[in-house]
Amino acid sequence: MNTPLAEYIGVLRSWWRWIMWGILLMLIAATAFLVLQPPLYRSEATVFVRTPGDVSRVLDGGNTYAQGRAATYAALAGSTSVSSRVIADLSLDLKPEVLSERIQATNPRGTVLIHFAVSAPSAAEAQRTATVFLSEYSATVRTLESVPGSLVPRAELVVVDPAGPPVRVVDRGVPVPVFLLCAALIGLVLGSTGAVLRSIFERPARAPDADTNIAETPARHLISTEPNESVKVDGRHRHANEGDN
Repeated sequence: MNTPLAEYIGVLRSWWRWIMWGILLMLIAATAFLVLQPPLYRSEATVFVRTPGDVSRVLDGGNTYAQGRAATYAALAGSTSVSSRVIADLSLDLKPEVLSERIQATNPRGTVLIHFAVSAPSAAEAQRTATVFLSEYSATVRTLESVPGSLVPRAELVVVDPAGPPVRVVDRGVPVPVFLLCAALIGLVLGSTGAVLRSIFERPARAPDADTNIAETPARHLISTEPNESVKVDGRHRHANEGDN
């Protein structure tokens, strides 16, 4: 094993309590954040853009048209006109702009799918809002794609995955388990860093003692208590028990 790596692992083993404390403190801070922050729940759904009208008879079956519409309608999800109708249907005490900010829509590149995520302060409200939103949103698309004299629109939305069970999320829609896992990883990094720094600062404190012991070792060998042992002084051998005379 590489020597620096082995030394690093040894430091972590010696100061493992610092790592555990780092993880524990970060989890406590993350839990306190979740307790103090107002709860937020998110319900997700997926729709498919279908082209049942005249564009379906083109060469690619209307796939290009559907992809273009999917990107456009993903941007239309935050429309305040749709949010206003959802608020009226559910009798919510919200402004359309506030509800629009709680609705997120994404269109994976190269597909005719649109993924929706609707957030609300409670789980029941999140799922109910997502369900009503899909209904009003589909009606809006059908109206926009209607062709005079045609019984079917050029494009319509088909619900692939209805509004699912809500999950609690934090800021930016991060699920709570992922948030706690990130907090634990941050605590692991901080604890490991603290352990390494502590080991580095401890080394200079021990070094002088070691140097003193090394410096004193030759002196002990120069002085002998045995009467018959001789030492060399100024190029001549003298017995240790002899006097200066």
